[in-house]
Amino acid sequence: MKERIYKVLIGRYQNDMEDALVKIDMLLAGNSHPVLVDHTDVTGEIAKLLEKVASAEGKMATLRRFYGTN
Repeated sequence: MKERIYKVLIGRYQNDMEDALVKIDMLLAGNSHPVLVDHTDVTGEIAKLLEKVASAEGKMATLRRFYGTN
């Protein structure tokens, strides 16, 4: 049971990171994605997304440190 919960949490944090990174990529693509060109606070949105990446990365590190099997 512990191992399954661990895997689910790691997967959740990895998905959170990937989701945020894809959104950052889309915002940085600019003209390639016309829907995003009208975004008024691109840098603010990227900053929020980077916070999500850092948070997920920190949570994974903490989980691995205290509950990892290695």
